[in-house]
Amino acid sequence: MSRVRRLLLLLLLATVALPAAAADLEGWDATRWGMTQADIDRLYGGRLRKPDKPIQYGGARAEAALPNIMVGGMPFVVSFLLGADGRLQQVLVERRRGAITNDRFRAVLDTLRRELGPPDLECLGGGDPQSGSFVWQGPVTTVHALLFGYSSDVLTVNPSREVRRPVWKPREEYRGLPIRPRILLRYHPTARADLFGRREGCRKASG
Repeated sequence: MSRVRRLLLLLLLATVALPAAAADLEGWDATRWGMTQADIDRLYGGRLRKPDKPIQYGGARAEAALPNIMVGGMPFVVSFLLGADGRLQQVLVERRRGAITNDRFRAVLDTLRRELGPPDLECLGGGDPQSGSFVWQGPVTTVHALLFGYSSDVLTVNPSREVRRPVWKPREEYRGLPIRPRILLRYHPTARADLFGRREGCRKASG
């Protein structure tokens, strides 16, 4: 069993099983799939931050972000991805800055389990750096909790230390960018199987 797989299993077993609620999730927060940017603007108003130009994510784009959304006691930034039709198709909730440790990812998992119940799948991404995720699949919305950027060469000391910067050592770059651990929560319509991503390495979640 790989180090990342063991890490995922330990994080899952460390959380408390609660009744599932993923069936009740219709989107992220008050958003609903298919909303326009104007709909999102009405929901969040002046709390939104808008870049000079939309940020491109493959065939989708983000025209606005919502900062300082607390998950597991930490601030995240939310991005609303619109498809080519201008309709909401995915929401990204991301933490790139500050310490990214096992304890902090576990705090995020605890929050999701309280809201959604136990996850349906655990997935191990291939390549280097590797990623690990838990997936909740409801009839309307699928949620991915992703810990990205950990590999056997990155973790060199106890990753549970709460330090200002992540525990990592400089190493080769990945797609031209230095490897930095990050936490990403990804919400998308369950009906959009094309947004799930790679299913290789996914299996029924333990526990």
